[in-house]
Amino acid sequence: MKPIIEVKDLQVSIQSQGEIIQAVRNINFTLYEGERLGIVGESGSGKTILMKSILQLLPETATIDKGEIWYQGNDLVRLSEKQLQKIRGKEIGMIFQDPMTSLNPTLKIGYQIAEGYLRHFPSVSKKEADDRALELLKQVGIPEPELRLQQYPHLLSGGIRQRAVIALALAAKPPVLIADEPTTALDVTVQAQILELLYHLQKNTSTLLITHDLSLVAAFCDRVLVMYAGQIVEEAEVGELFAHPQHPYTQRLLQSIPRIDGKGQSLHPIAGSPPDLSLPLQGCAFCSRCTEAMNICRTDTPPLFELPRSKARCWLLDPRRNP
Repeated sequence: MKPIIEVKDLQVSIQSQGEIIQAVRNINFTLYEGERLGIVGESGSGKTILMKSILQLLPETATIDKGEIWYQGNDLVRLSEKQLQKIRGKEIGMIFQDPMTSLNPTLKIGYQIAEGYLRHFPSVSKKEADDRALELLKQVGIPEPELRLQQYPHLLSGGIRQRAVIALALAAKPPVLIADEPTTALDVTVQAQILELLYHLQKNTSTLLITHDLSLVAAFCDRVLVMYAGQIVEEAEVGELFAHPQHPYTQRLLQSIPRIDGKGQSLHPIAGSPPDLSLPLQGCAFCSRCTEAMNICRTDTPPLFELPRSKARCWLLDPRRNP
């Protein structure tokens, strides 16, 4: 497969109350054409900051200290704001976590979608943009689309609002779609509907799904990156990750998920708390919470060991342990 986005050695820091937080630490990954890539990790692991770095939508307190983000021969880190505006929406679409904050409450749904389309295709007529908005609402399965075009966001249910946000993100037919926790605020039934919708709409699109829910990753993604304390600690195809998790953190995540059939071992929550990223980290970031930690884990940062079918950042996988 051909790479469409390549992130190289990315490091992002955030200034908060006089402290510097290393939110993203030396991230490397590739998104391929037509691929569904999941990024999973608990709250505070750096998933959303990583996503916002790709589109250069970081808050004013955040800084990209080093690294490259390549898309179609361009390093997005070094583009001007004017150049980035041509890429956001048209080349890389974005589904934000909260539809109420990503939709303008003072504008009708149809106007917002048509406006976004006209921004990237100024040569089309207003009627063509309105027709495109109606087509998109039908495409994402919104009932009574003609009526919804004339409604404001607060008049819509959570599921309908999220579908409207998806329609807005797909308006310009971007080849890349980033979905940041797209089902967090929805009930389980609507979550399944939204996930199925994304799955069918994604046929010609590369999708980056950011979530803390491993069940969504299992149902939707081809490959998954596991993040912890601002780093990627494991990378594998979805089937391999669930069948043979390599990093202790991934193993604990899977053990904390309840089984629908009630079988298997009891749930095991991960003890302790993530490290303070405003302080220098020595050794493995997961060391203080790991029941298998060794002396080297406390002193040396593990590299990303390459295994036959996955990669993981853990000293337990060092080939020198089992020559």
